[in-house]
Amino acid sequence: MGRRNSALYTLKYVAEMLGEDEDFLHDCSIEMFSEDGRLSAYDSFPATELSEPIVIFTEDGIDNLKYIIEARRMVGDAPPKPTA
Repeated sequence: MGRRNSALYTLKYVAEMLGEDEDFLHDCSIEMFSEDGRLSAYDSFPATELSEPIVIFTEDGIDNLKYIIEARRMVGDAPPKPTA
C-alpha cells in the first residue's frame, strides 16, 4: 500500500493551487464530510455556533473536490475559472 502525505491544505491554498475561486470551492465543499477529506478547524477558544471554521482538506479531499468541480462544470453550475 502506498504512503499518503499527511499534510492538510487550507481552502485558500487549494483555490490557488487549482486556479479556482475560493467562494466557489467553499460552496462545492459544503456537502463534503470528514470521510470525504473536508475538515473544519477552529482558531479561537471556546468555539461557538458563531465561530467561523477554517476549512481544510486532505489529499483525498482535494481529489473529491476536483470531482465535484468537474461535475458542476459539466451541468453548467460553475463560474468561469478566474484569470490571474
